[in-house]
Amino acid sequence: MKGKGLINFLSYIAIAFVAIALILAKIFSALKLSSSVVSAMTLIAQLIAYSITAVFAFFYAKSRKNIGWMIAYVIFVIIIIVFLVLNFNI
Repeated sequence: MKGKGLINFLSYIAIAFVAIALILAKIFSALKLSSSVVSAMTLIAQLIAYSITAVFAFFYAKSRKNIGWMIAYVIFVIIIIVFLVLNFNI
């Protein structure tokens, strides 16, 4: 599996995690159970989705002639990583 096939597969996995997390969230809230599994699955789906988006954004920034595009890209990725690591709620 190369390039586009890998991206397509990861997109499929991310969608699956989001769907399962939504179903489990509904079940757990109805049963008044802990939702740590749902939180973990949601985080995994977000990481995959952000990674795929970051890859495509990198190639876009790389294709621009001005270095400002790549600098902005790096800043945006760092902000996303910081917010995910520190678990800020937006």
